[in-house]
Amino acid sequence: MRRLRSPLRERSRILPVGSSYMRACVACSSAVARRFVLLAVCCLTLLGSASGVRAVGDLSQEKSPLHNGGFLRRVSITPEKDARQAKREAADEGLLQRQGRQNVPDITITYPVLGHAAVDEDVRRWVNSIADTFEEEMSSLFQRSEELGEPLDMSRYALHGSYSVLRPSQEAASLVFEIWTYTGGAHGNLDIITLNYSLITGQRLNFVDIFEDVDKALSLLSESSRKVLSRRLAGGRMDQWILDGTTQEVDNFSSIGLTAQGVRVYFQPYQVAAWAAGAQEVDIPLDDLLPAKPFLKLWDK
Repeated sequence: MRRLRSPLRERSRILPVGSSYMRACVACSSAVARRFVLLAVCCLTLLGSASGVRAVGDLSQEKSPLHNGGFLRRVSITPEKDARQAKREAADEGLLQRQGRQNVPDITITYPVLGHAAVDEDVRRWVNSIADTFEEEMSSLFQRSEELGEPLDMSRYALHGSYSVLRPSQEAASLVFEIWTYTGGAHGNLDIITLNYSLITGQRLNFVDIFEDVDKALSLLSESSRKVLSRRLAGGRMDQWILDGTTQEVDNFSSIGLTAQGVRVYFQPYQVAAWAAGAQEVDIPLDDLLPAKPFLKLWDK
């Protein structure tokens, strides 16, 4: 199964800073649900390897927090959860939680609070837009199913999100979200979405804000990723799946994070290999990317 472009991931990349809405744009038919690569969350466990590329763990349905014997676990709202929310806020972590509603999927997303007003507000708006989009699409799907006389059991559907934070320097931060969704089919779906920020201006950074020479950056990212992924996934061969998923297009490299050593590229499930191979990540040293004129201040250089 080949990867299809995730509308939510694309929306997350182009959503203007400060925008308070995101229109629903996710196809949610049962056929699409099997490759429904939505949002960002649930246990970002990154497994290391000497080759420089790591598979993101916990991608199987057995390990997915969305799946339990073929059905989602339901979690009700309790006073204890309210208390945990207060602790999260005190610990620089936010929680969006929408649960226990009739004919509406459960949604739970944790997100960081960095202590920068502009950044924190943008992250909060982004998290809410992700939840709103999923909820609206599921509502439309439920209405269509009722019109056909085949109502869906929305209690089996859900979205869960978690995150990790990368800090290349004191001047920047990369938020890496794993968004798990379950909308039917054999397993849940995963999308890895990164949000990069300048902690000086509070601006969310796009590709053009990280590299002055975008074309050269895409060329270097593509070349480096292909070398690593071919060794990792195809025994040194240049597999067509890898070639397609690493072409010099911004969409193929829309999920990048900034590390102290350089750039980490995240590839979605089905982007460069089958689902069984999981999501992939490739670390590329900053020195290798210097010809693309990266804005070195983000790395405090």
